Amino acid sequence: MTNTWKGRAAFTGAAAIAGVVLSTAVFADGLTVGVAWHNFQEEPWKLDEAAIVGVLEEAGVDYMSTDAQTDPVKQISDVESLVAAGVDALIVLAQDSKAIIPALELADSAGIPVIAYDIPIDHEGIIFISFDNVAVGRLMAEGMVAAQPDGKWLLIEGHPGHSIVEIFKEGQFQVLQPLIDNGTIEIAGQQRIENWRPDLAQAAVDQMLTANGNDVDAVLAMNDGMSGGAAAALEAQGLLGEVALSGQDGEAAALNRIARGQQTVTIWKNALSLGATAGQVAVDLANGTAIGDLNGTTTFVTESGREQAAHLLEPVAITRDNLNLVLEAGWVEKDALCAGVGDDAPAACQ
Repeated sequence: MTNTWKGRAAFTGAAAIAGVVLSTAVFADGLTVGVAWHNFQEEPWKLDEAAIVGVLEEAGVDYMSTDAQTDPVKQISDVESLVAAGVDALIVLAQDSKAIIPALELADSAGIPVIAYDIPIDHEGIIFISFDNVAVGRLMAEGMVAAQPDGKWLLIEGHPGHSIVEIFKEGQFQVLQPLIDNGTIEIAGQQRIENWRPDLAQAAVDQMLTANGNDVDAVLAMNDGMSGGAAAALEAQGLLGEVALSGQDGEAAALNRIARGQQTVTIWKNALSLGATAGQVAVDLANGTAIGDLNGTTTFVTESGREQAAHLLEPVAITRDNLNLVLEAGWVEKDALCAGVGDDAPAACQ
């Protein structure tokens, strides 16, 4: 997949596989930003890291990272290690938004400013950097309803421990609830998927298809990895391309499915923009700027009602009609986008 994404080669960030890893750019006496990834094995995070590291290197700031490998207990230890190493700012992509809080309290005690990255953490005195995730859910549901406004729907949701799932659902149900209430849409199956795993999503959709005798009209999957699993289950029953299917992240495989008429919509969240935003905020915080003095912030309301400073970027719904947007942004190469596309090619593949 490396050759699919443009932009990655422009950065030299180190891939953090386990433990604390320094990037290849070393500024021994300078500032350091630490990043605690929840699972760096997932392909999209490599783009985020590349953007973060690119900003840090330009500013002459060291990069240190850890990979919890989906283990919330390990992530607590990872954050403790980064705090002990004396990082000047900390970016946390949480595996478990609640379990990580005691480790953040340790960062508070050490005077280390914290950025909650992409997944919200209900903790005082941090800044949240992500996309407008209510809009992500709303755009996903709107794209699906435009293609399949009624019938039996399956809901394939993210990891039970991720509070962001409820935020996505809030946006989805702004669109779906009136249609559910008037009987236009029936929820024929619903399941949260541990660690957003595509294989578990495939198994869940397979079971739901069996339970419904394959009488299903739409699968609302919360990300492209799980939509890939759902697509495999649909294909096994001869339903791929017949059942509306959603995702998010704008992964190359999902964009190709859209071009081939096998997926309805993905919500594109430009990881390079998100990573660059987090990198710049981290540099500012490491240099002593208080969160309250950062430019361009808005307010995010946490699950408990706490108001946090935030940078919330705008997502974009990608369908067959606007695949040109990801091409023009250099997000995906045309060969990868259009591989296997038949005679009914979208405009972006003509």
